[in-house]
This record gives sequence, structure tokens and C-alpha cells, in this order.
Amino acid sequence: MSNEPTAPTLANLHEQQEPFALWIDGVGGYLVCLSHRVTLGQALTESPVDIALIADVSRHHATIQRDPEGYFLEAVRKVQMNGKPIDKTLLRTGDRITLGNSCQLQFWQPVPVSTSARLDIVSGHRFAEPVQAAILMADTLVIGPQTQSHIQVPDMTQPLILFRNKSGLAARWPGDLTINGRAHQGRGPLDAGSTLVNEEITLALERLH
Repeated sequence: MSNEPTAPTLANLHEQQEPFALWIDGVGGYLVCLSHRVTLGQALTESPVDIALIADVSRHHATIQRDPEGYFLEAVRKVQMNGKPIDKTLLRTGDRITLGNSCQLQFWQPVPVSTSARLDIVSGHRFAEPVQAAILMADTLVIGPQTQSHIQVPDMTQPLILFRNKSGLAARWPGDLTINGRAHQGRGPLDAGSTLVNEEITLALERLH
């Protein structure tokens, strides 16, 4: 019997609420946060946060929490929203968050029927991971050609939807999917390390920690 540890699955990540990276060929990378509560701060090995930033901010600078009313931004250190200092406030799509003096992120909820959200850095700073944006995934993650997508891929003709279920994460597509080399029709489960291919897109999911 092998003593090698079992490979982590996204069902494990679903239970542990661990962030993962989503890499899309020809498009870029995205940090996907599953927890209803995410921390933001400086990228420091000894003090990990969910969304690590290469910027002049504190090791734990702010927290964003999702509850039935929406997303709340709570300051741990100096935070402004739309140019005004805040301690705790409800976020709305388009709001601009400033951490410290200069690190700015913009909050979006681009899909009206989804409670998932997206954070983009708009100040020239960078995420610690080589990603373009952070996705706060509540129920679904829409990848598609429309502007009302969490990740817009103009060359696609219809959306690919990642969604949460009782066993973890899965993908839905109106056609054939190949996940980890196995064919699926319409939908299929996703694991850490999964690759997904259809006629329009290729992507991979990677556990970060």
C-alpha cells in the first residue's frame, strides 16, 4: 500500500475554503476565493492573506465579508472607498477601494443573477500571484463573451459556467467537455489540478497552498 498522500481535490478546497488559481490559455490567470470572508494585505510569507498584494500596505489591511445583504468591506488599517475614509461599509459594483495611500482596487458584480464578485487592481500595483484579477466566488463563475461575465473572453460564442455543489465544484457547458482527459456531456466535476477543454477554451485549476 502506498504511503503517498492523497492528491487534494476541489471538494477539499470547497470544505477548507482555500483559494485556487484559474489559468485560461490565451487569456490569463485569476485568483478564485471560495470563502465568504477574505483578507487583503501585503504579500509576506510569514503572514499569508487570501489576497496578497505587492504594495505598501499592512500585512492584514482589510477584510471583505459576504453575507445575505451583500459584501462588506471592513478596515483593519487605513482604507478609503470612493475617496472617503471608512471603517466598515457595504460594497456596490464600481466602488473604488484604496488601501493605504495608493493601492487601489475596483469592486465589480458584473453578472446580475450571480452573487459572485471581482476585484481588479487599478493603480498599477500587482497581486502576489501572476493573476489579472481576484474572483470572490459565491455560487457561480461565468466565463464568456458578454460584458456580463466574471471573466470576459470575447472569442467565445457562449458562456462556460463553473458552479458550486455539495461535492465541490463543477463545470457546465452546452456541449462536449473534456476534463482530465475524460469526456463529459453538458457538465462534469472539477478537481485540484484539473484541466478542462472544449471547442472554445482550455483552462486549468491549481491549488496554491
